[in-house]
Parts: sequence; C-alpha cells; structure tokens
Amino acid sequence: MNPINGVKALLHRVGFAVRESGQALERVGCRLQGIYSFEEKLSRHTPVLPMRYEVPSLAKSSWVAPSGLVSGNVTLGENSSVWYGAIVRGDFQPVTVGANSNIQDAAYVGAASEFSPPVVIGDNVSVGHGAVLKGCTIGDNVLVGINAVVSENVEIQPGAVIAAGAYVEEGTVVPSGEVWAGNPAKKLRDVKPGEVEHLKTLPGRYTELAGEHKGIMKVLKMKQQEYYS
Repeated sequence: MNPINGVKALLHRVGFAVRESGQALERVGCRLQGIYSFEEKLSRHTPVLPMRYEVPSLAKSSWVAPSGLVSGNVTLGENSSVWYGAIVRGDFQPVTVGANSNIQDAAYVGAASEFSPPVVIGDNVSVGHGAVLKGCTIGDNVLVGINAVVSENVEIQPGAVIAAGAYVEEGTVVPSGEVWAGNPAKKLRDVKPGEVEHLKTLPGRYTELAGEHKGIMKVLKMKQQEYYS
C-alpha cells in the first residue's frame, strides 16, 4: 500500500473512532440529564407551505412551530408566532397577522370558502388555544379566549376580549373595551383597568417564549443534522 494512502486510511479510522466516542459520550450525558433529542428523527412536516401559487410571507423575527402550518396567501408580522398544532390557511382568502401577535396551540385561522372575507389580525393580539377565526377582522390588543369561535364578517375592535368558549355570530361588531361571552356571545362587562395592561403585556410574553423555542429548535436541528450526517 502506498504510504500516503496508509496514513490517510489510519487518520480516517482514528477520526471515525473519535467521532463515535464523542457521540457515545453525548448520548450518555443526555440520558443522565433526561434529554433524548438524539433519538429524534428530523421532522418531515413542512410548517410553511405554498398553496395556489401563493407563498406565505413571514417576517424574519416570526416563528412557526414544527407541527404548526402556515399555507398560501399568509402574511406574518414581526415577532409573531404560530404555535404547535395551529393552522393558518390562506388558500381561499388572504390572512394578515400583524406584529407581536400569537396564534396559540391547536387554533385555526382562515376563510371558510372563496366567498368569505379575508382575515385581518392586528398587532399585539393573542388567539387562545383551540380558537377558530374565520373571515373576520381583529383589532389591536385583543384577546380571543381558549376554544372561542369568531365567525365570518365579525369585527372585534381594539382592546376587546372574547371569553373562553364564546361563539361570536356572523356580522357581529364587538366594540372596543368590552368583554363578550356566551353562545351566542353578548356583552358581559367592560374591560377592567388592570385587564387593559394585561392585554398589552401578554403578547410580549409569547414573543419572548417563542424566541426560546426557536433557539432550542435551531440547536436540536443542528445536532440532528450532525448526528445523521
């Protein structure tokens, strides 16, 4: 064997042994910490999907969870987030989400058909877990509670609150500074001064939390790519 090729072969084997030893030590360390990310396969799910010749437009600071879905004519503003299992579909009509807004886990946002109006969500909006928004307009600093349903042609004005489990009928206008609840939803009371501050600070918490999840996902993806390369 050519001496140079022999040295190359030896270096290759030594390098392979070092890499395997390092990965083995990392797996042991992860097990001791209760972290099993090294066993996870790279997700085949595509969180951002073109649809009907329309490609979603996402701000660089926005975040879509690996199991979330943003498809079609969707615009996602700065620092906004779409969480695990949430779906934002712009296949029938455009969906516009402003800055610092969050679409929480398992929520659905989109138009019901091609005859529906577009969905417009303002800045600093929190859409709770499992909520459904169809063909509606949501103003700034609004909270849509868990499992609430907002129907087509509904306008929720800035600073309003839709309570958890509420059903807002088609064509309803929810004035600023009011809390609506029930099925069908009716005015429950005015928003309290302390709640006004909560509406302004809640989106910021999700923006911060999304940054943490985004960073973790980035590290895990780099580790997985390295592990399977």
